[in-house]
Amino acid sequence: MEASSSATSVISTPPASSVDSPDPGRWASLAVVLTGAFLAALDFFIVNVSIPAIRTSLKATFAEVQLIIASYGLTYAVLLISGGRLGDIYGRRKMFVWGVMSFTAASLLCGIAPSPGLLIAARALQGVSGALLFPQVLSIIQVTFPQRERATAFGFFGTVIGLSSFAGNALGGVLVSADLFHLGWRPIFLINLPIGLAIVLFAEKFVKESSSPKARRLDLGGVAILTVALTLLLYPLIQGREAGWPAWAFICLAAFVPALFIFLRFEKRVTERGGSPLVELSLFHNRVFVTGLCSGVCFFSGAAAFFFISTIFLQNGLGYSPRHAGLTFLWFAIAFLGSSLASVRVQPKLGSRIINLGVAFMITGLASLLWVSASRGAALTSLNLAPVLLIYGTGQGFVMPTLINTILINIKGHDAGSASGVLSTVQQASFATGVAVIGTVFFSALGKFTTVEAFIRALRIAFSVNIALLCVVFVLILQVPRFPAREHHA
Repeated sequence: MEASSSATSVISTPPASSVDSPDPGRWASLAVVLTGAFLAALDFFIVNVSIPAIRTSLKATFAEVQLIIASYGLTYAVLLISGGRLGDIYGRRKMFVWGVMSFTAASLLCGIAPSPGLLIAARALQGVSGALLFPQVLSIIQVTFPQRERATAFGFFGTVIGLSSFAGNALGGVLVSADLFHLGWRPIFLINLPIGLAIVLFAEKFVKESSSPKARRLDLGGVAILTVALTLLLYPLIQGREAGWPAWAFICLAAFVPALFIFLRFEKRVTERGGSPLVELSLFHNRVFVTGLCSGVCFFSGAAAFFFISTIFLQNGLGYSPRHAGLTFLWFAIAFLGSSLASVRVQPKLGSRIINLGVAFMITGLASLLWVSASRGAALTSLNLAPVLLIYGTGQGFVMPTLINTILINIKGHDAGSASGVLSTVQQASFATGVAVIGTVFFSALGKFTTVEAFIRALRIAFSVNIALLCVVFVLILQVPRFPAREHHA
């Protein structure tokens, strides 16, 4: 896809002067790339509520159902850093467009899949495509927006990603229940087709091309080693709990540490030889970036587990239907949308301390949820949960956009792809880790009991882990300067 006009001219690392003359079409560009990010994130969640219908329609086994979910998450997570680096080398807009096109084609294959095996393969292709398009979104924001507007742009990104979890559960439930054209679960994938085609058309018009002058070629050795390392970590986390935590799961998890060490040593040698490493190790000399990533691990782990456990509690514990459970989170979505948009205005005054404020809201929301569930028991209704979800959603809306901005605020344009890939990989690995670890705590506490009281007790134990993780985030963010960009420039 060659650049043919000023609208598609290539931008390398943006010089300081670019702040004075920003791209006039940057907000239209943002809308386009955020729509692509929403599609990739949505497909993590939209399948979950559709699994019973898929299993009945395709006569899938439980193992095949697990792979329908895992094949997307695994390929997506392990290739994110590689996707970011490909954008640095060959052009971020080009990789974004290719990613959207292949994601759309994979969605079509998912929608017409006649068997579980073909659906699993199509989902894996969706994951590869998502890994190609998603890192470009953060990179394009990083190199397109001047510093003074970057927090706002990242704020919109955080809002979109946060809403995708609610939208996936709600939209999936509505589409399956509607049984459009008697297609059952298939519209959850086919709906991506017109959206994907529109994204490609508008990306050609509004998104400028950019690349990194430092990126010379793809570090294939680094790609291979990191793929093995992340597979050793993520596959047992995604599949281990459902498989009953067999011995191979623990062996893989133990092997992840030496595999990661081998990767870091390999990348160091590539750097010393003057090559182009997959991950710029100099990123980890940035204290704000490292502290932000550590905070992100705790935050994203708890956030993913919250939706997973809450949905099981509502459906299996209280007997809510999938649609009822999905729509219950509408209160969360309303609060999240409002506070995440408000954070854009509040952040310039509070800086990173808005994250501490949001974490305090989230802890209050979780504590209130435990209290109201214990006091109401089997009589707990969506209306009873409304104030709790409003408080929790408000807090998460304050945290997510500002945390993403804080992690990436001081990253230079030529490292945008590498940093975006690292952040996205950490996010997805944290999602898998949170669901696996806190989910295991929940099911272990539940045992073989199926009473409402047993579910409430398990909820209390599991969400105590969430609260502890949020306390760690609160302390870590206190170590970050209130306005890291100002301190960095000073």
